Amino acid sequence: MLMNESKTNIVKNLHFTFVPLKHTALSVCLTKATNPSDRRNLTEMPNPPPKEDTWAFQPIGAPFPPSPVKCMGEQNMYVALWYKHGKPIHGRSWNNGGVVECSFPYKEAELTTKQQLEGQIQVLQYLGDHNNQGFWYEWIKYKDRIEKLDDKHQLVRCGDSFPIFWKRAEGNLLGYVDNKTEEAWFSFNGKVIKQLGPQLNDMYIITRNCVGGPPHCPCAACGAAPPPPKPVPRVERDEWMDIREGDAWPTNRQLVRALDKSLDTLPGVAADQYVALWYMQGEPVMGRVWNEGGKIAANFSWFNNEYCKNVGSIQLLVHLPDSVRGFDYGWIPFPEAAKFGAKEWHPVHVNNHKGDISVGVVNVAGGKQILAKVDVRNESYGYGYQGKEVSARGPACASSTIVLCRKAKPGYKLDG
Repeated sequence: MLMNESKTNIVKNLHFTFVPLKHTALSVCLTKATNPSDRRNLTEMPNPPPKEDTWAFQPIGAPFPPSPVKCMGEQNMYVALWYKHGKPIHGRSWNNGGVVECSFPYKEAELTTKQQLEGQIQVLQYLGDHNNQGFWYEWIKYKDRIEKLDDKHQLVRCGDSFPIFWKRAEGNLLGYVDNKTEEAWFSFNGKVIKQLGPQLNDMYIITRNCVGGPPHCPCAACGAAPPPPKPVPRVERDEWMDIREGDAWPTNRQLVRALDKSLDTLPGVAADQYVALWYMQGEPVMGRVWNEGGKIAANFSWFNNEYCKNVGSIQLLVHLPDSVRGFDYGWIPFPEAAKFGAKEWHPVHVNNHKGDISVGVVNVAGGKQILAKVDVRNESYGYGYQGKEVSARGPACASSTIVLCRKAKPGYKLDG
Protein backbone atom coordinates (compact mmCIF):
# COMPACT_ATOMS: atom_id res chain seq x y z
CA MET A 1 0.00 0.00 0.00
CA LEU A 2 1.49 3.32 -1.08
CA MET A 3 -0.44 5.63 1.18
CA ASN A 4 0.05 6.58 4.78
CA GLU A 5 -3.39 6.13 6.25
CA SER A 6 -2.72 8.13 9.40
CA LYS A 7 -5.45 10.53 10.43
CA THR A 8 -3.83 13.69 9.19
CA ASN A 9 -5.52 16.25 6.99
CA ILE A 10 -3.07 15.89 4.10
CA VAL A 11 -1.78 12.65 2.64
CA LYS A 12 1.16 12.49 0.25
CA ASN A 13 1.81 9.45 -1.87
CA LEU A 14 5.28 8.07 -2.28
CA HIS A 15 6.51 8.50 -5.82
CA PHE A 16 8.49 5.88 -7.70
CA THR A 17 9.47 5.01 -11.23
CA PHE A 18 8.09 1.63 -12.22
CA VAL A 19 9.14 -0.94 -14.76
CA PRO A 20 6.34 -1.37 -17.35
CA LEU A 21 3.71 -3.85 -16.22
CA LYS A 22 1.52 -5.53 -18.79
CA HIS A 23 2.48 -2.90 -21.36
CA THR A 24 1.81 -0.05 -18.92
CA ALA A 25 4.59 2.12 -17.46
CA LEU A 26 3.43 3.26 -14.05
CA SER A 27 4.49 5.79 -11.48
CA VAL A 28 2.25 7.01 -8.68
CA CYS A 29 -1.05 8.61 -7.48
CA LEU A 30 -3.54 14.60 -9.41
CA THR A 31 -4.91 20.98 -10.42
CA LYS A 32 -6.05 21.28 -13.44
CA ALA A 33 -4.54 18.92 -15.99
CA THR A 34 -3.73 19.90 -19.52
CA ASN A 35 -5.41 18.64 -22.66
CA PRO A 36 -2.90 16.85 -24.91
CA SER A 37 -3.89 19.11 -27.81
CA ASP A 38 -2.44 22.03 -25.83
CA ARG A 39 1.15 20.74 -25.92
CA ARG A 40 3.39 23.72 -26.47
CA ASN A 41 6.63 24.18 -28.32
CA LEU A 42 8.47 26.34 -25.81
CA THR A 43 12.03 26.09 -24.59
CA GLU A 44 11.93 23.74 -21.63
CA MET A 45 12.38 25.44 -18.27
CA PRO A 46 14.25 23.52 -15.57
CA ASN A 47 12.09 22.33 -12.69
CA PRO A 48 13.15 21.34 -9.17
CA PRO A 49 12.92 17.64 -8.28
CA PRO A 50 9.23 16.65 -8.42
CA LYS A 51 7.32 16.49 -5.15
CA GLU A 52 4.89 13.77 -4.20
CA ASP A 53 1.23 14.00 -5.17
CA THR A 54 -0.96 15.46 -2.45
CA TRP A 55 -4.38 14.16 -1.44
CA ALA A 56 -6.56 15.78 1.21
CA PHE A 57 -8.90 13.84 3.48
CA GLN A 58 -12.34 15.14 2.54
CA PRO A 59 -15.51 14.62 4.59
CA ILE A 60 -18.46 14.02 2.28
CA GLY A 61 -20.80 17.00 2.55
CA ALA A 62 -18.03 19.52 3.40
CA PRO A 63 -16.53 22.20 1.11
CA PHE A 64 -13.70 21.17 -1.21
CA PRO A 65 -10.10 21.57 -0.04
CA PRO A 66 -8.05 24.32 -1.73
CA SER A 67 -6.99 23.80 -5.37
CA PRO A 68 -8.73 20.49 -6.18
CA VAL A 69 -7.83 18.83 -9.48
CA LYS A 70 -10.46 19.00 -12.22
CA CYS A 71 -10.99 16.30 -14.79
CA MET A 72 -10.02 17.11 -18.35
CA GLY A 73 -12.22 19.86 -19.79
CA GLU A 74 -14.77 19.50 -16.99
CA GLN A 75 -16.26 22.41 -15.06
CA ASN A 76 -17.53 20.39 -12.10
CA MET A 77 -15.80 17.01 -11.90
CA TYR A 78 -12.76 16.34 -9.71
CA VAL A 79 -10.37 13.43 -9.14
CA ALA A 80 -11.12 11.50 -5.95
CA LEU A 81 -9.80 8.45 -4.11
CA TRP A 82 -11.24 5.99 -1.62
CA TYR A 83 -9.83 2.96 0.18
CA LYS A 84 -11.72 -0.25 0.88
CA HIS A 85 -9.87 -2.80 3.04
CA GLY A 86 -6.61 -1.14 2.00
CA LYS A 87 -7.41 -1.27 -1.72
CA PRO A 88 -7.33 2.12 -3.52
CA ILE A 89 -10.20 2.98 -5.88
CA HIS A 90 -10.38 6.17 -7.94
CA GLY A 91 -13.69 7.88 -8.61
CA ARG A 92 -15.19 11.29 -9.28
CA SER A 93 -16.39 14.07 -7.02
CA TRP A 94 -18.36 17.24 -7.71
CA ASN A 95 -19.67 20.40 -6.10
CA ASN A 96 -23.32 20.50 -5.07
CA GLY A 97 -24.42 23.47 -3.01
CA GLY A 98 -20.81 24.25 -2.17
CA VAL A 99 -20.00 20.82 -0.72
CA VAL A 100 -18.56 17.54 -1.97
CA GLU A 101 -20.60 14.72 -3.44
CA CYS A 102 -18.99 11.71 -5.10
CA SER A 103 -19.36 8.40 -6.94
CA PHE A 104 -17.16 5.30 -6.75
CA PRO A 105 -17.56 1.94 -8.51
CA TYR A 106 -17.12 -0.98 -6.12
CA LYS A 107 -17.82 -4.49 -7.35
CA GLU A 108 -21.32 -4.28 -8.85
CA ALA A 109 -22.47 -1.19 -6.92
CA GLU A 110 -22.14 2.57 -7.14
CA LEU A 111 -21.19 4.04 -3.75
CA THR A 112 -22.16 7.66 -3.06
CA THR A 113 -23.24 8.17 0.55
CA LYS A 114 -21.43 8.87 3.81
CA GLN A 115 -22.58 5.53 5.15
CA GLN A 116 -21.36 3.57 2.13
CA LEU A 117 -18.01 5.38 2.03
CA GLU A 118 -17.47 5.47 5.79
CA GLY A 119 -17.70 9.25 6.02
CA GLN A 120 -14.84 10.56 3.95
CA ILE A 121 -12.84 10.25 0.76
CA GLN A 122 -9.67 11.92 -0.53
CA VAL A 123 -9.46 14.67 -3.15
CA LEU A 124 -6.38 15.37 -5.25
CA GLN A 125 -4.80 18.82 -4.83
CA TYR A 126 -2.17 20.83 -6.69
CA LEU A 127 -0.87 23.74 -4.63
CA GLY A 128 1.38 26.20 -6.45
CA ASP A 129 2.88 25.53 -9.87
CA HIS A 130 5.70 23.65 -11.57
CA ASN A 131 8.29 25.97 -10.00
CA ASN A 132 7.59 24.61 -6.52
CA GLN A 133 5.97 21.25 -7.34
CA GLY A 134 8.49 20.20 -9.97
CA PHE A 135 5.79 18.92 -12.33
CA TRP A 136 2.42 19.70 -13.88
CA TYR A 137 -0.50 17.46 -14.85
CA GLU A 138 -1.25 16.42 -18.40
CA TRP A 139 -3.85 14.10 -19.94
CA ILE A 140 -2.77 11.63 -22.62
CA LYS A 141 -4.68 8.91 -24.43
CA TYR A 142 -4.48 5.45 -22.93
CA LYS A 143 -3.25 4.01 -26.23
CA ASP A 144 -0.29 6.45 -26.25
CA ARG A 145 1.05 5.45 -22.83
CA ILE A 146 3.86 3.22 -24.10
CA GLU A 147 5.21 5.93 -26.38
CA LYS A 148 4.81 8.89 -24.02
CA LEU A 149 5.53 7.62 -20.51
CA ASP A 150 9.10 7.76 -19.21
CA ASP A 151 10.97 9.01 -16.15
CA LYS A 152 9.92 12.61 -16.94
CA HIS A 153 6.32 11.78 -17.90
CA GLN A 154 4.87 9.57 -15.19
CA LEU A 155 1.47 8.01 -14.76
CA VAL A 156 -0.53 9.05 -11.71
CA ARG A 157 -1.65 6.06 -9.68
CA CYS A 158 -2.27 4.64 -6.20
CA GLY A 159 -1.36 0.99 -5.80
CA ASP A 160 -2.88 -0.89 -8.73
CA SER A 161 -5.51 1.80 -9.41
CA PHE A 162 -5.10 4.75 -11.74
CA PRO A 163 -7.72 7.28 -12.88
CA ILE A 164 -9.16 7.09 -16.39
CA PHE A 165 -11.44 9.62 -18.08
CA TRP A 166 -14.12 8.47 -20.52
CA LYS A 167 -15.53 11.05 -22.95
CA ARG A 168 -18.94 9.79 -24.04
CA ALA A 169 -22.10 11.26 -25.56
CA GLU A 170 -24.26 10.33 -22.56
CA GLY A 171 -22.01 12.28 -20.18
CA ASN A 172 -18.32 12.08 -19.34
CA LEU A 173 -17.16 9.87 -16.46
CA LEU A 174 -14.04 9.37 -14.38
CA GLY A 175 -13.34 5.88 -13.13
CA TYR A 176 -10.32 3.71 -12.49
CA VAL A 177 -8.24 1.03 -14.17
CA ASP A 178 -7.16 -2.04 -12.25
CA ASN A 179 -3.61 -2.51 -13.50
CA LYS A 180 -3.62 -6.21 -12.64
CA THR A 181 -6.51 -6.93 -15.00
CA GLU A 182 -6.44 -3.87 -17.30
CA GLU A 183 -10.16 -3.49 -16.69
CA ALA A 184 -11.71 -0.04 -16.25
CA TRP A 185 -14.67 0.57 -13.95
CA PHE A 186 -17.10 3.52 -13.95
CA SER A 187 -20.21 4.33 -11.92
CA PHE A 188 -23.26 6.55 -12.44
CA ASN A 189 -26.99 6.55 -11.74
CA GLY A 190 -26.74 3.51 -9.49
CA LYS A 191 -24.95 1.42 -12.11
CA VAL A 192 -21.41 0.16 -12.71
CA ILE A 193 -19.90 -0.20 -16.20
CA LYS A 194 -16.84 -2.27 -17.08
CA GLN A 195 -14.67 -1.49 -20.12
CA LEU A 196 -11.52 -3.32 -21.18
CA GLY A 197 -8.98 -3.89 -23.92
CA PRO A 198 -9.41 -1.80 -27.08
CA GLN A 199 -12.38 -0.02 -25.47
CA LEU A 200 -9.87 1.95 -23.37
CA ASN A 201 -7.68 3.19 -26.22
CA ASP A 202 -9.30 6.59 -26.74
CA MET A 203 -9.89 7.26 -23.05
CA TYR A 204 -7.54 9.58 -21.16
CA ILE A 205 -5.16 8.99 -18.28
CA ILE A 206 -3.41 11.57 -16.13
CA THR A 207 0.35 12.04 -16.03
CA ARG A 208 2.97 14.07 -14.17
CA ASN A 209 4.96 16.06 -16.71
CA CYS A 210 8.26 16.99 -15.06
CA VAL A 211 9.52 19.10 -17.99
CA GLY A 212 8.95 22.86 -17.93
CA GLY A 213 5.49 24.28 -17.34
CA PRO A 214 2.05 23.78 -18.91
CA PRO A 215 0.82 25.64 -22.00
CA HIS A 216 -0.08 29.27 -21.29
CA CYS A 217 1.71 29.16 -17.92
CA PRO A 218 1.63 32.73 -16.51
CA CYS A 219 4.56 32.29 -14.10
CA ALA A 220 7.60 34.57 -14.28
CA ALA A 221 9.90 31.73 -15.36
CA CYS A 222 7.79 30.79 -18.38
CA GLY A 223 7.15 34.43 -19.21
CA ALA A 224 10.90 35.00 -19.32
CA ALA A 225 11.56 32.02 -21.58
CA PRO A 226 13.08 32.68 -25.02
CA PRO A 227 10.54 33.28 -27.81
CA PRO A 228 9.13 30.04 -29.25
CA PRO A 229 10.00 29.10 -32.82
CA LYS A 230 6.37 29.55 -33.85
CA PRO A 231 3.31 31.28 -32.34
CA VAL A 232 2.19 29.75 -29.05
CA PRO A 233 -1.37 28.38 -29.14
CA ARG A 234 -3.64 30.61 -27.11
CA VAL A 235 -6.37 29.63 -24.67
CA GLU A 236 -9.75 29.47 -26.40
CA ARG A 237 -11.94 28.76 -23.38
CA ASP A 238 -12.70 30.49 -20.10
CA GLU A 239 -10.50 29.82 -17.08
CA TRP A 240 -12.17 29.28 -13.71
CA MET A 241 -10.29 28.96 -10.41
CA ASP A 242 -11.60 26.92 -7.48
CA ILE A 243 -11.86 28.70 -4.14
CA ARG A 244 -14.07 28.78 -1.05
CA GLU A 245 -16.14 31.53 0.50
CA GLY A 246 -14.08 32.94 3.36
CA ASP A 247 -10.72 32.14 1.76
CA ALA A 248 -8.19 34.94 1.37
CA TRP A 249 -8.88 37.19 -1.60
CA PRO A 250 -6.65 36.01 -4.49
CA THR A 251 -3.88 38.46 -5.32
CA ASN A 252 -1.99 36.37 -7.88
CA ARG A 253 -4.77 36.18 -10.50
CA GLN A 254 -6.74 38.97 -12.17
CA LEU A 255 -10.49 38.35 -11.96
CA VAL A 256 -13.28 39.45 -14.32
CA ARG A 257 -15.02 42.48 -12.79
CA ALA A 258 -18.54 43.62 -13.66
CA LEU A 259 -18.30 46.20 -16.49
CA ASP A 260 -14.57 46.42 -15.67
CA LYS A 261 -15.29 49.15 -13.13
CA SER A 262 -16.87 49.96 -9.76
CA LEU A 263 -20.67 49.94 -10.08
CA ASP A 264 -23.16 52.47 -8.80
CA THR A 265 -25.05 49.68 -7.10
CA LEU A 266 -27.80 48.96 -4.59
CA PRO A 267 -27.54 49.98 -0.93
CA GLY A 268 -25.45 47.56 1.11
CA VAL A 269 -23.90 45.91 -1.96
CA ALA A 270 -20.17 46.14 -2.73
CA ALA A 271 -19.36 48.32 -5.74
CA ASP A 272 -16.63 46.00 -7.06
CA GLN A 273 -18.40 42.80 -8.10
CA TYR A 274 -16.66 39.84 -9.73
CA VAL A 275 -18.04 36.91 -11.74
CA ALA A 276 -18.50 33.67 -9.79
CA LEU A 277 -19.97 30.21 -10.37
CA TRP A 278 -21.68 27.84 -7.93
CA TYR A 279 -23.63 24.61 -8.27
CA MET A 280 -26.97 23.68 -6.73
CA GLN A 281 -28.58 20.30 -7.40
CA GLY A 282 -26.25 19.88 -10.37
CA GLU A 283 -27.31 23.19 -11.91
CA PRO A 284 -24.73 25.92 -12.66
CA VAL A 285 -25.55 29.22 -10.93
CA MET A 286 -23.76 32.49 -11.68
CA GLY A 287 -23.43 35.15 -9.00
CA ARG A 288 -21.20 37.83 -7.54
CA VAL A 289 -18.24 37.87 -5.18
CA TRP A 290 -16.39 40.74 -3.59
CA ASN A 291 -13.46 41.48 -1.32
CA GLU A 292 -14.69 41.81 2.25
CA GLY A 293 -11.82 42.59 4.58
CA GLY A 294 -9.37 40.57 2.52
CA LYS A 295 -11.67 37.53 2.32
CA ILE A 296 -13.99 36.13 -0.36
CA ALA A 297 -17.65 37.03 0.17
CA ALA A 298 -20.30 35.66 -2.20
CA ASN A 299 -23.95 35.96 -3.18
CA PHE A 300 -26.03 33.65 -5.38
CA SER A 301 -29.72 33.16 -6.03
CA TRP A 302 -31.62 30.02 -6.96
CA PHE A 303 -35.34 29.15 -6.99
CA ASN A 304 -36.44 32.41 -5.34
CA ASN A 305 -33.88 32.15 -2.53
CA GLU A 306 -30.73 34.14 -1.77
CA TYR A 307 -27.58 32.26 -0.74
CA CYS A 308 -24.95 34.51 0.80
CA LYS A 309 -23.55 32.66 3.83
CA ASN A 310 -21.82 29.30 3.98
CA VAL A 311 -21.98 28.73 0.24
CA GLY A 312 -18.79 26.65 0.46
CA SER A 313 -16.84 25.90 -2.70
CA ILE A 314 -17.21 28.20 -5.69
CA GLN A 315 -15.33 29.14 -8.86
CA LEU A 316 -14.09 32.57 -9.98
CA LEU A 317 -13.68 33.67 -13.61
CA VAL A 318 -10.03 34.54 -14.28
CA HIS A 319 -9.06 37.36 -16.65
CA LEU A 320 -6.13 35.72 -18.44
CA PRO A 321 -3.28 37.87 -19.80
CA ASP A 322 -3.79 39.12 -23.33
CA SER A 323 -0.68 37.23 -24.48
CA VAL A 324 -2.26 33.82 -23.82
CA ARG A 325 -5.92 34.61 -24.55
CA GLY A 326 -7.39 33.73 -27.96
CA PHE A 327 -10.41 35.93 -27.30
CA ASP A 328 -11.50 39.23 -25.76
CA TYR A 329 -14.22 39.86 -23.18
CA GLY A 330 -16.89 42.51 -23.70
CA TRP A 331 -20.13 43.61 -22.03
CA ILE A 332 -22.79 43.51 -24.74
CA PRO A 333 -26.49 44.57 -24.65
CA PHE A 334 -28.83 41.60 -24.28
CA PRO A 335 -30.50 41.87 -27.75
CA GLU A 336 -27.14 41.62 -29.52
CA ALA A 337 -25.82 38.88 -27.24
CA ALA A 338 -28.99 36.80 -27.62
CA LYS A 339 -29.44 36.94 -31.39
CA PHE A 340 -29.28 33.68 -33.33
CA GLY A 341 -27.06 32.85 -36.28
CA ALA A 342 -23.65 34.24 -37.10
CA LYS A 343 -22.46 36.87 -34.64
CA GLU A 344 -19.26 38.38 -33.36
CA TRP A 345 -19.94 38.27 -29.62
CA HIS A 346 -20.99 35.08 -27.81
CA PRO A 347 -22.21 34.96 -24.19
CA VAL A 348 -19.87 33.52 -21.57
CA HIS A 349 -21.81 30.50 -20.36
CA VAL A 350 -21.66 27.24 -18.47
CA ASN A 351 -23.78 24.47 -19.90
CA ASN A 352 -24.75 21.06 -18.59
CA HIS A 353 -27.80 18.83 -18.64
CA LYS A 354 -29.46 20.91 -15.92
CA GLY A 355 -29.15 24.29 -17.63
CA ASP A 356 -27.17 26.83 -19.64
CA ILE A 357 -26.40 29.94 -17.63
CA SER A 358 -24.60 33.22 -18.37
CA VAL A 359 -23.85 36.36 -16.39
CA GLY A 360 -24.59 40.05 -16.89
CA VAL A 361 -25.14 43.43 -15.29
CA VAL A 362 -28.74 44.49 -14.72
CA ASN A 363 -29.87 48.12 -14.75
CA VAL A 364 -32.35 48.48 -11.89
CA ALA A 365 -34.50 51.30 -10.52
CA GLY A 366 -32.79 54.57 -9.74
CA GLY A 367 -30.00 54.04 -12.25
CA LYS A 368 -28.32 51.38 -10.08
CA GLN A 369 -26.56 48.30 -11.45
CA ILE A 370 -25.87 44.82 -10.08
CA LEU A 371 -24.23 41.63 -11.34
CA ALA A 372 -26.73 38.81 -11.97
CA LYS A 373 -27.13 35.37 -13.49
CA VAL A 374 -28.67 35.53 -16.96
CA ASP A 375 -30.53 32.84 -18.88
CA VAL A 376 -30.13 34.09 -22.45
CA ARG A 377 -32.20 31.30 -23.98
CA ASN A 378 -35.22 31.95 -21.75
CA GLU A 379 -34.79 35.74 -21.44
CA SER A 380 -34.50 35.92 -17.66
CA TYR A 381 -32.18 37.17 -14.94
CA GLY A 382 -31.90 36.77 -11.18
CA TYR A 383 -29.78 38.07 -8.32
CA GLY A 384 -29.81 37.78 -4.55
CA TYR A 385 -30.69 40.83 -2.47
CA GLN A 386 -32.11 41.35 1.01
CA GLY A 387 -32.91 37.70 1.64
CA LYS A 388 -34.59 36.76 -1.64
CA GLU A 389 -34.05 36.33 -5.36
CA VAL A 390 -34.95 39.34 -7.49
CA SER A 391 -35.81 38.25 -11.04
CA ALA A 392 -37.40 39.32 -14.31
CA ARG A 393 -38.31 37.68 -17.61
CA GLY A 394 -39.05 38.68 -21.18
CA PRO A 395 -38.81 42.35 -22.21
CA ALA A 396 -37.99 43.41 -18.64
CA CYS A 397 -34.82 41.33 -18.89
CA ALA A 398 -33.92 42.04 -22.52
CA SER A 399 -34.20 45.81 -22.16
CA SER A 400 -32.17 46.15 -18.98
CA THR A 401 -29.34 43.59 -19.13
CA ILE A 402 -25.77 43.78 -20.40
CA VAL A 403 -24.29 40.30 -20.94
CA LEU A 404 -20.66 39.24 -20.52
CA CYS A 405 -19.53 37.92 -23.91
CA ARG A 406 -16.43 36.73 -25.72
CA LYS A 407 -15.14 37.52 -29.21
CA ALA A 408 -12.53 35.32 -30.86
CA LYS A 409 -9.30 37.01 -31.90
CA PRO A 410 -8.30 36.72 -35.57
CA GLY A 411 -7.21 33.18 -36.35
CA TYR A 412 -8.88 31.65 -33.28
CA LYS A 413 -12.15 29.86 -32.61
CA LEU A 414 -14.00 29.85 -29.31
CA ASP A 415 -14.01 26.55 -27.46
CA GLY A 416 -17.12 26.03 -25.35
